[in-house]
Amino acid sequence: MSQYHRCVVAVLIIILLTRLYYRTTLFKKGGTFSTTNLLNTFPSPQPVKKILFWYEQYKPPRRRNGFEIAQGPTGMAEDAYRLTHCQLQCDIFSRGRIVNWELLKEYDAIIFHQHDWTPDDVPVKRWPHQHYVFLSMESPAWRFVNTESMKNFFNRTMTYRRDSDIYNPYGWFSALTESVTLDSSRINPLTLKQLMRDVHFDTTNYGAGKTKKVAWFVSNCKSLSARNEYVDRLKTFIDVDIYGQCGTMRCSRSNSELCHEMLERDYKFYLSLENTLCEDYVTEKFFDQMRYHIIPIVFDLHGHHKRIAPPHSYINAADYKSIRELADYLLLLDGNDTLYNEYFWWKKHYIVGGGPRDAKGGMCRLCDYLHNSTLPLKVYQNMTQWWDVQSKCRTVAFINNTIMPKHDADFYWESFLA
Repeated sequence: MSQYHRCVVAVLIIILLTRLYYRTTLFKKGGTFSTTNLLNTFPSPQPVKKILFWYEQYKPPRRRNGFEIAQGPTGMAEDAYRLTHCQLQCDIFSRGRIVNWELLKEYDAIIFHQHDWTPDDVPVKRWPHQHYVFLSMESPAWRFVNTESMKNFFNRTMTYRRDSDIYNPYGWFSALTESVTLDSSRINPLTLKQLMRDVHFDTTNYGAGKTKKVAWFVSNCKSLSARNEYVDRLKTFIDVDIYGQCGTMRCSRSNSELCHEMLERDYKFYLSLENTLCEDYVTEKFFDQMRYHIIPIVFDLHGHHKRIAPPHSYINAADYKSIRELADYLLLLDGNDTLYNEYFWWKKHYIVGGGPRDAKGGMCRLCDYLHNSTLPLKVYQNMTQWWDVQSKCRTVAFINNTIMPKHDADFYWESFLA
């Protein structure tokens, strides 16, 4: 090959490599990153959907359940992520990369966090294909924003509520075999009794070595659920150790795993009490404890624990006519290992998973949702009705030690938030 031909070949190779570089990397325009060629940065058999967080930057878990969320290649902006662990493919971005309104049409979904909502800070232009997603993991009882300003704005919802378009719970239970179900109404009572009796033949005594009764970790001393008042009354009948700002006990938050191990080792029961009593509002306060050998005590006026958790795996304080009646039952279990161990029958049949930041959680469900081309058109004409009213938030009042549920949530909003 002559010197001339070698030069021609070298020039062609340089041109091809240069074109390949610009097709596989992000490049800057005017000091900001352009996202025009992002879909070419990762090979994928399906088209990649694009999700934009409007108010805040998306912060994925570094690693959960063996899955990782991959960041872009070298040269890609730090606030861009690909959900590589999901069945279908989606990229997630933060608002800071938007350099003009026309770029918004590239996004299939824009997420607006309820806590930061303001009608004065929304896109000035909207494209028909886009999903405007209402995101919230807090209950509506706190009333962070006025939902009246959300009329006819959102066409999708992503919350812990089961009737959301994208269900994003704090956790869930999965059956290890097809022989069991989470639906308590479908479990034969005789079958459940047999499953509980089976733990008697287990070599594990879940109550062995536990010298303390009830523990509670709490830092919010002013809730809307009256849980602090409830515990104050419960303490008069049974020992309750309170950790955190609302109590006298301490366990460092810097290593939460050590705190969980301490609870599992020393205590029979844990108070998994939510700060509000709203439909489907079951947080990590419950799911975290279910991963350990300790019985959670909940206060459920809506029956949602029955829908999501194995029967006879927790104690619902709202099922007891008085606080004294609950305390008597806890003392009975404390003195009877056979009855205590029956609450752990489900450990062989279910596993606890998930959470809002789990790698296979809500973001994957949103990604699957965006890839569904058969979704009907939808708009939430009245977010106040859907989010505030249909959440059915409730409070309780006390007459001596008798609990009186109240539907008028304004009673506690006025007295606790004043």
